[in-house]
Amino acid sequence: MNMAIKIQTEKPHIPIEFGNLNFKFDLTDESIKAYRENHIKLQKDLEGINIDEDDEAAIEQVRDLLERGYDLILGKGAFAKIYKEVPSVILLLNYFEQLMNGIGEELKKRGFKPSAQEKARKYLANKKK
Repeated sequence: MNMAIKIQTEKPHIPIEFGNLNFKFDLTDESIKAYRENHIKLQKDLEGINIDEDDEAAIEQVRDLLERGYDLILGKGAFAKIYKEVPSVILLLNYFEQLMNGIGEELKKRGFKPSAQEKARKYLANKKK
């Protein structure tokens, strides 16, 4: 008699609670690749903007980048839902950083190897010390 091999699978996503809203970050190869490729790019784009709360153009530019980032990570339309709850680009910028760091930590916990870009960033950070 043949015995079946049973493998317990993990949830293929990371649940994300954002205030009263619930999202999930899918653990597909495509999602992880998009996260890794866009994490550093979005960070650089956001760092390149001097945010002055009185500068409407800068606020709009940050809003557009955040919309792209939130929608990419949490799914199309996520930014609109979140912005409705928290209509502040400055706060959403801080939350986005927490989101990206949290996903990175969760990926590590689940055994996903850091990307080459993350390794390079850590190497450079340690070299500066």
